[in-house]
Amino acid sequence: MSWEAVASFSLVLVTLIGINLGMIKSMLDRHYHMTLREAERWQEIERGLFDLRAMLPLEYVRREDWIRFGGTLDAKLDALREEMREDISGVKERLYAGRN
Repeated sequence: MSWEAVASFSLVLVTLIGINLGMIKSMLDRHYHMTLREAERWQEIERGLFDLRAMLPLEYVRREDWIRFGGTLDAKLDALREEMREDISGVKERLYAGRN
């Protein structure tokens, strides 16, 4: 083996090792950036979940209050309707009392 052949083989070997190291570094960098992006996305999801957990009791209480208010309003309207029916029946009796 000549000195030039050993040098050429070494040069090709070093070049292949350099290309492989460059590709491995590129793949690790891409994996690192994807991991950072995923971590940011998980943090946003977690933050949204915490906000939802904080707001959910308030919305639930508001909904319960609205249902209670609606029930009370319906009961008052029913009582008012009964009262008006009694008054209207009294007026009808007075109007039609002389006709029969």
